[in-house]
Amino acid sequence: MDEFRALMDRFWVTRAEDKELYFLLKRTLPDYRRFIQEQLGWNLIVNEAVIKLEKIPPMAMPWMGIQSFQEPMDYCLLCALLLFLADLDDGAPFLLSSLTRAVETFLAETMPVDWTQFLHRKSLVRVLQYAQSIGLVLVYDGNSAGFGSNQDQEVLYENTGLSRHFSVHFGRDIMECRSVEDFEAFSWEGEETEVRRHRVYQQLALAPGLYCSEENRGDYEYIKNQRRAIGASLDKALDGELQVHKNGAFFLLSEGNRCGMTYPGTRALSDAALLLCAQLREEILQGRYSRQEDDTVVLTNREFRYEVERCRARCGNGWGSQMRGMSLDRVIQELTDYMAQWMLLEKLEGGILLDPAVGKLVGCYPASFHNELSEGEEDEPLEDE
Repeated sequence: MDEFRALMDRFWVTRAEDKELYFLLKRTLPDYRRFIQEQLGWNLIVNEAVIKLEKIPPMAMPWMGIQSFQEPMDYCLLCALLLFLADLDDGAPFLLSSLTRAVETFLAETMPVDWTQFLHRKSLVRVLQYAQSIGLVLVYDGNSAGFGSNQDQEVLYENTGLSRHFSVHFGRDIMECRSVEDFEAFSWEGEETEVRRHRVYQQLALAPGLYCSEENRGDYEYIKNQRRAIGASLDKALDGELQVHKNGAFFLLSEGNRCGMTYPGTRALSDAALLLCAQLREEILQGRYSRQEDDTVVLTNREFRYEVERCRARCGNGWGSQMRGMSLDRVIQELTDYMAQWMLLEKLEGGILLDPAVGKLVGCYPASFHNELSEGEEDEPLEDE
């Protein structure tokens, strides 16, 4: 179902930006609306300007944030921008200077901003560039990036009117929510069978998988009992295969399909993670590291460092120039963060917990690879940075 994958792949589809896809989605609405409502339990916004699928996860994960944002201030400034745009008419022009004055007022009591500080200006630049990329604002004259080096930089924008559709509609009062966990609790409210169905489909559609734990054992048993129906529904919508194991369930897209952020990807970091997982799997099968009852494995930081160092010595010349130029400590940090995002490991105090998917998602170089660099070698396009 290409139309549903398009909704999953994008924040929204606007009539102004992609008229052909917008009208295709409207025509095929009956093909996927029932799946969204009954299996996923998500809200679908359809109006004359935009079609948006509100993809609310049952559990927040680090990679689900806005990838270009770097600091909490970025999100605060985005909220201030949305408040500012809400007071403007559709198509109304505004200057960057008027926005910065309004932002100062909106955030005075929560997170005061000082435009003489470079980091505060760069934070606003990231927000404005993100707003431009998804169509919240249009730029008529000037360049948002210039504000980072000059606080007197002036830019002329236009409000597209899409800001009113940006925020998620939870359908309930959220004024008492004070943490991410408060919002996650919504996925446990309601009729038990229905909320469990929604939670399971949401997790399998958005995340790399669902591990069995004491907290979600009921969800895992639901998947085991309904695996054929769940697998068929997800396959029809996303084109892939549901695989259920004794410690978790994973929905893997068919070869050649891409939807949103995927693993493995095209970056050299993804190659390195696959190679490291294959090496760890081999060591675990040989008994070097013992598995716990839930098939997780705990390594000390020293053991994990040793494995990364050994993997780099064996295969590092195939990782591309960027990773080859990193120190070992930087490689370990990059791999740890990346693998944690994809539910391959968890950081512990003084160690690393390897999740079961480490033994499932593995890779290797061709037998002809000798880990050698020849003079004048050009890197293959493995990295997307």
